Amino acid sequence: MHDYHAVSALVSGLMRDPGLAGDIVEVRVQASPVFSTESLAQAYEMLTQETPLAGSRLVVEEATDRRECATCGTAWAVSRDGVVGPLVICPSCGVPSPLGADTAIGL
Repeated sequence: MHDYHAVSALVSGLMRDPGLAGDIVEVRVQASPVFSTESLAQAYEMLTQETPLAGSRLVVEEATDRRECATCGTAWAVSRDGVVGPLVICPSCGVPSPLGADTAIGL
């Protein structure tokens, strides 16, 4: 569900400038691997219907989200498999840490 909310925020930001929205054919973003590229694209298509962004497409490039566990010191690249709700789980010791605002979509 965080995929939908992230895309909703993206679309809202783009729609704030109505002159810009009508000229957009493609939107390129970098997204943490905790996001499903398919879900992001589907949410974008749903949220842009009947808007000036209709017909444009979302292109998602996967960004690297590296973490270091504050408890055991293990460093790893976060994947969707290591995310439970709003938490990232350390693959070594199982200690959770919040996804945080840094795990998002960026233009």
